[in-house]
Amino acid sequence: MASITEVARLAGVSTATASRVVSSADYPVSEATRARVLDAARALDYVPNALARGLLKSQIPVVAVIVHDITDPYFAEVVRGVEDAASRSGYLVITCSSERDAERETSYVRLLRSMRAASVIFAASGLDDPEANQEIEKHLAAMRGEGAAVVHLSPHALGPADVGIDNEAGMASMIAALVELGHRQIAFLAGPSTLFVARARLAGYRRGLADAGLPFDDRLVIHTSFDRDGGALGVDTLLGGAAPFTAIACANDPLAMGALARLAELGIDVPGQLSVAGFDDVPVAAITSPSLSTVRLPLREMGRRGFAEAARVLNGEPLEQTILPTELAMRASTGAPAAVPSGEARVGA
Repeated sequence: MASITEVARLAGVSTATASRVVSSADYPVSEATRARVLDAARALDYVPNALARGLLKSQIPVVAVIVHDITDPYFAEVVRGVEDAASRSGYLVITCSSERDAERETSYVRLLRSMRAASVIFAASGLDDPEANQEIEKHLAAMRGEGAAVVHLSPHALGPADVGIDNEAGMASMIAALVELGHRQIAFLAGPSTLFVARARLAGYRRGLADAGLPFDDRLVIHTSFDRDGGALGVDTLLGGAAPFTAIACANDPLAMGALARLAELGIDVPGQLSVAGFDDVPVAAITSPSLSTVRLPLREMGRRGFAEAARVLNGEPLEQTILPTELAMRASTGAPAAVPSGEARVGA
């Protein structure tokens, strides 16, 4: 690969001048000199060494997006949004999947600090692990001190998201929609209690019940993994319990999809016998069978805004907190409730 020294020699300028011309369109130099340098770079197929330039500037043009599970369509959409914006600004986006493992997340942050990444965007909810969070924040503080940008798109140990949504209000709106359909006994698949976002959505469930004047019954709240397997397990737990219910609200769409699949295996009609609702509106939610009622989040826009905030910090400006709107997407998985006889622990007659 051609070097900047060869470009300078061909253009008849100093190496420093050639480097500055190819690195910045604003470098003050005559148009004739700029043209000679750029023509020489094209003729030699010169590609700037981003790593070397980054080391000189104390950071390399990499934006790392930390997610919990890259196979989760929620995170895939957010990462696409980051890529939409970052690629236009000349940044490379890398995705780090923590698998909800605090030690693994800590190791990613440590590595990103050592490689001088320009920005870290946390697409995933923070984990309630005080020791790991203290270690992570130590490295993030050092990165900020070196000019890097750190942006959170979900609640975490130190506070709310920098760019995010009101999880509590979004879930409360779904509970209100189920109540409007006639449901009074609504179960909730809450996800892991160690996730800050799961806690916020559980708070929204409780708020929705309270707003409707309905009692909270902890027998109807199931903490399980934030995926399809967790949804199936949650259904089995609810059906084996003593509390009747006519609808299942879920803290995310994979939980709801797992619940739908398990109910189909059991021959329980949705929404004829039970209604099921999710949260996120990932792209496949509209094509499940039946199509999934859910809370729609602007996932790609969240990713775009996340990079925009990172760019603000990299330009020396402060972060501005942004809360994006949610809306209901009511589809075929929800309907009016079937009657639940007194004392019946499973589903309606």
